[in-house]
Amino acid sequence: MRPHIARIQEAVRRMVEDRGPYWAPDPADVYLAERVAALREAGGGDAADRSAAGRHLAEVIVAAVALANGYGISLQQAFIEASWPADLTEASLWPERPLPLPEAVDRLTAAAEPVRRTMVFHRSDARQGSDPGLASLRRLLPDLLRAAIAGFASYEELSEQLVRLLESTRGMDRAAAESEFDPSRAESLRLIRPIQTETFCPFAQKSVLWGPPSYDEDRSFEDNMKASLPAVRRFLRILDRDVIDGFVYAFPTRVFGDTFDELTQVFRNFVEFLHRNLTEAAPAGLDPAIATDPRWYFVLEGEECFISVFAPCYPHDHSRYMNGVEGHFLFMLQPEAAIVRVLSKDDYHPRSEAIRQRFRDGFQRYPLADLEIDRFLLPLRADDPPVRWYELAPTL
Repeated sequence: MRPHIARIQEAVRRMVEDRGPYWAPDPADVYLAERVAALREAGGGDAADRSAAGRHLAEVIVAAVALANGYGISLQQAFIEASWPADLTEASLWPERPLPLPEAVDRLTAAAEPVRRTMVFHRSDARQGSDPGLASLRRLLPDLLRAAIAGFASYEELSEQLVRLLESTRGMDRAAAESEFDPSRAESLRLIRPIQTETFCPFAQKSVLWGPPSYDEDRSFEDNMKASLPAVRRFLRILDRDVIDGFVYAFPTRVFGDTFDELTQVFRNFVEFLHRNLTEAAPAGLDPAIATDPRWYFVLEGEECFISVFAPCYPHDHSRYMNGVEGHFLFMLQPEAAIVRVLSKDDYHPRSEAIRQRFRDGFQRYPLADLEIDRFLLPLRADDPPVRWYELAPTL
C-alpha cells in the first residue's frame, strides 16, 4: 500500500459517514489531545513501546484528518503549500534511522498545542481578530500530521496501523451522540446539496458549508435561533484565519407555510434576530432607514455577510430555484472573506457579471438591485421591483 494524504483524507471521510465519529461524545480535537497525552504516557523507545504507540499515532492522524474534513481543508493542497510531499512514500519523509519515540512525542506535543489554542478560541466568546497570535488550521494541521508521521519507522508501518484502525471501526456500533454539535454535518447541508451541484455559480460545487442544529418544531423560532448561535459564532470566528464559504439555515415550510408572503415574514424575523444578537447595534433591531443607505452592509461580529435566500416558491427560470428541493426555506450566510478568496478586487465586478451572465445563458434571469439590502430576498419575477421585506414589522 502506498499512502497518500488525499487518499487518507477520503478514507476518513467515508469512515465518519459510515460509522459516525467513533470518538464521540468528544469532539475530534479533544480526542486528538487525549491521544497525544496517551502517547506521552507510553514513553520509552523499545519495540514494545513503538508498537503500542503506533495505534495512538494512527488515532492522532485520523482525528486530525477528520478535523481538516470538518473545516473543508484540502490536505493535499495544504501539504503542497507547506512544501511537503503529499505522497507519503516520498523518501525525504523516512530517514534511515527512525526518530526516537520520546523525541517524536515531544514534536507532536509541540505541534498539537497551537491547534488546541485555535479550537479553544473558536469556542470562546472572544471577538474575531482579538488574538493576533492565532494561526490557521490550514497551516497547523499539516504540521501536526507531519509530526505524527515522524513517529513511524516507515510508510509500511504507517499504512499497517491506519488499516488496522479503520478496519476496527467496522465492528463498532454507530457512534454515540456527540457532546458538541458538528456544524459541518448539519442537516441543512444535505438539503442545499442539489442547489450546489446544479447552480450556474462556478464556485458553489466546491464550497465548504456549515449549518446549525436541525430545526426543532417543538420549540419556538426564537429558541431555535438561540440554539444556532454557538455554531454561527464559531463560523464567524474561524474567518479570522480560515474560511468557511457559507452557513446554511433551513426552516420547514410545514411550520411557516410556503407562500412568498410567509417566506418574507420568516426572513424578516431571521435578519432581525441576527441583528439583535450579532451586530454592533445589538440589542437594537434592524432600522430600515439605516439599512437602505447605499453604504450599508450586513456586518455580523465584524464580518461583512451576504444572504442568499432559496425557497420552493421560486420558479425554474429563477436564479434562486431550489432544483427540486421541497419542504424548506434555505437562508445562506456568505461572508465577504469567502468571496474575496476567489474574486480579487481587480476582477470582482467583471467576474461577478460573468457569473450572472452564466445564469442568463442558462435561462435563469439574475437581476441586480442597486441596494445591498434588496439583493438578499429577490422578487419572484425578475422585472418586479425589489421586495421591501425590511419594512415589515418583526414578529419575534
